[in-house]
Amino acid sequence: MGGMERRDFLVGTGLLAVAPTAASAAPALDWGAVRREFRLDPTLTNLGLFYLASNPREVRTAVEDFKRKLDANSHDLMPEQAQEVAGALGQYVGGAADDIALVPNTTVGLSIVYGGLKLRQDQELLLNDQDHAWHLQAAQLAARRAGAKVRIGTLYENSARVTEDEVATRLRNSITPQTRAVGITWVQSSTGVKMPVRACAQVVAEANKDRKQEDRCLLVVDGVHGLAAVDDDAARLGADVFVAGTHKWLFGPRGTGMVWVNPQVGNQIVPLLPSLTSRSETAALGPGGFHAFEHFYGVKAAVQFHQRLGRTRVAARIAELATRFKDGLAEIPGVVIHTPRDPAMSAGMVCFDVNGKTGDQVVALLEQKHIQITTAAYRIPYARVGTAILNTPQEIDRTLKEIRAL
Repeated sequence: MGGMERRDFLVGTGLLAVAPTAASAAPALDWGAVRREFRLDPTLTNLGLFYLASNPREVRTAVEDFKRKLDANSHDLMPEQAQEVAGALGQYVGGAADDIALVPNTTVGLSIVYGGLKLRQDQELLLNDQDHAWHLQAAQLAARRAGAKVRIGTLYENSARVTEDEVATRLRNSITPQTRAVGITWVQSSTGVKMPVRACAQVVAEANKDRKQEDRCLLVVDGVHGLAAVDDDAARLGADVFVAGTHKWLFGPRGTGMVWVNPQVGNQIVPLLPSLTSRSETAALGPGGFHAFEHFYGVKAAVQFHQRLGRTRVAARIAELATRFKDGLAEIPGVVIHTPRDPAMSAGMVCFDVNGKTGDQVVALLEQKHIQITTAAYRIPYARVGTAILNTPQEIDRTLKEIRAL
C-alpha cells in the first residue's frame, strides 16, 4: 500500500466513517473497523493492551512477507529495509533517519545510551523516583563502570495534583555542575503522569549555559508510553535523547524499538556494542548480530498504519477514553485516583486504588469478570488501566461498574 493515499486506505478498509465536511477537515474514523484489524479475544475486555501490543493486519502481513523473503534466501538481509524503517520512524518523531538507531526495546536502548555516554568519575546521572526500575538499573550499571554515581530525586509531591511549574522548579533545584544527564519518563507507567518534557528541556538548557561540551547535561527521555499515544513530535520536545519500544502504543512487531539522538550531541555517546551499520553516528549505536529481521522491517508498516489513522485522532481517542474512566472513578466512593485529571498532564495510563484492596487484588477480582487490567510494578503497585484506541466506551463503562461493585 506504499503508493496508496491515506484517504484511499481508510475508505478501502472501511475505517473511514464519514467524509470530511467544511466544518471538519479531518474525517471521523469508525473505531469498530479499526478494532477489527486486530486479532483480539472477543470474550475479554482488555485494558492492558499497552503491555505488549496486538498487531494490526497490515503489520502482520508485512512481517509474514519479509519472513517469506528471508526463508527463500536468508543471505539477502535487505539492508535497505532497515534504512526505510529508520526513515519512517524519523519522520514520525519529527527527526531524520540518520538520527535513529534500531534497538530491541526500551531497556536495551537506555542501556546503550547510558553505557555509551562519555561519563567521568566526578560526574553523576540524575533520575527520579518514578522512573522504571530498568531505567534506573541501566543508569546504575553505566555509572558503576565509570566510577560515577546515580542520584535519585523527587519531581513532585502528589502525582494527582502535579503541575508543570512544580516539576520544573524541583528539577532546577536538583541539577548540579556534576550532573551529566537527567533521565525522565514521558508518560510514567507508575502513576500515569505525562511529564512536561519541554519545560524540563528548558531547565536543562539553562543549566548548560557556559558549560563545556564534555560537561554538558543531556536530557534522556524514556518515551515508550508516549510514542503514538501523545500527539507530539518526540524529536522536537527539546530532549537530547529519546528512547522507546515500538511494540506498545505504536502496535509495532514485538522485540522492536528505537533511539533518537539529537545530532548536536551525537559525539557524546559512543557505541557500546558492534553494529550492523555505519551509516551515521547514531545508527551505529544499534546492536549488531542477527535479529528477528522480519520484525524490525515490519515496523515501517506500523508507522504507516498510525499515520493513516492520524496521530491527532489517535491521541484524542486515547484521551477521551482515559477521561471517561477517570471521571467515572471519581464518582465511586472509596476510590483514589493517582493520575492527573488534566489531559495536559496525563495520557493513556490511569492509576488508582480501591480502599481495602491491593492493586493485585483488584486485578484478580476483575479477571474473574473477564476484564484485564494490570498493576504498576513499582514501590506502590497501584491498579492500572491503559485506554488504547482498540477499547470502547462500553468497555470503560463495564469496568467502572465492576469496580463500583468491589
